[in-house]
Amino acid sequence: MNIRINAMFSTLTVTFLAVSFIFAPAPVSGADTNAGVEREDKTNERDISEQLQRLEKKMADFRSMRTEFTQEKNLAVFRNKIVLKGRIYVQRPNRVAWHVDKPVKYSVLITDKFIRQWDEDTDKVQEISLSGNPVFRIVLKQMTAWFSGSFSSLQEEYHVRILQQQPFIIEFAPKDRNFAKKVIKSVTVTFREDERYLSQITIRELSGDVTTILFENTQLNVPIDERYFRIEHRV
Repeated sequence: MNIRINAMFSTLTVTFLAVSFIFAPAPVSGADTNAGVEREDKTNERDISEQLQRLEKKMADFRSMRTEFTQEKNLAVFRNKIVLKGRIYVQRPNRVAWHVDKPVKYSVLITDKFIRQWDEDTDKVQEISLSGNPVFRIVLKQMTAWFSGSFSSLQEEYHVRILQQQPFIIEFAPKDRNFAKKVIKSVTVTFREDERYLSQITIRELSGDVTTILFENTQLNVPIDERYFRIEHRV
């Protein structure tokens, strides 16, 4: 596999894992010892909780989504950035498909039973069974939850800040007890003007790398042709 394909796979893999692990709630540890700070944090958390619940209500009728995306990754050790363009299809409760169209072609489908991928370089389909593999089951569950707007549970493991009201922008930073803090510095989410879906996600890693995913021409609750969830051949 050539360097360009390897770079593309690496970028896509980092994005999948970052999104899934960042938004996977972990067990809650003991309470903070500073009572004053805790009361202040609780007050702020209540305010943010109301905002997150408001967003969830706007996205409550989510059933399916198709969107075009542009993913840009700026690597801290290189001047050039990696840019991918393609399409994403999501269907509740358990199907997510990414199709990269440029600069190379790559497709991946995640269901509750398997992960299937195809790449232009080998022109082969590879499949990983999810039976007995709970990690990938979490990836599917959390990716679907993220795309469908389940935000409230994030406050247990992430410091949440509202950066801007119009458009609505939220920042999620892993708390010390969260294992994601070893890799991720923050995730910033920008919503569309109608707040019914996302327009952008920015993932900042501790390494200095920054990944931005822009969603364009997003359509919600529309019929999705079954061929986009098939990876037997290029679609």
